[in-house]
Amino acid sequence: MNIDLKRLRTHVKRLKASRVASPIGKVKTGATEIIRNNFDELERLHREEGASWTEIASGLAAQGVTQGEGQPLTGRRLTALMHNIRTRAEKLKSKGGARNRTMIVSKRLQNVPTGKRVSLSPEMNRPAAGNNLPDTISEDEIRRSELAKHAHLLRKP
Repeated sequence: MNIDLKRLRTHVKRLKASRVASPIGKVKTGATEIIRNNFDELERLHREEGASWTEIASGLAAQGVTQGEGQPLTGRRLTALMHNIRTRAEKLKSKGGARNRTMIVSKRLQNVPTGKRVSLSPEMNRPAAGNNLPDTISEDEIRRSELAKHAHLLRKP
């Protein structure tokens, strides 16, 4: 079956133009950003000064911080946002923080070798002068020494 690509394109363009933009992942009211920027101070108000989350949310709502369709921020929504921000920060911390390209490049530059050459340890180097024959034992001698180690196991009573 063949399809008309020109007609398909016009149909897709018409649907795309009429599509409503998705609010997911976009800034809606800015409440999360405001809370993220003032996270430490909000925590301090709650812990040190004993303010409840509802009182803090009411104060934020009085300053114009809204949720959803312009509704005032509630204590329940504030605690949810605080929890989400805290969880996200911990996740980023465990993953090594937000990615910063300049830091990644600088870490790579720190790992560049400084010009030192790799060399063998002294016991691995062969002696330069003298007898070039290695001091090794033959395979037969190895077998006999291993047999001698276990000969007590092979004796007949």
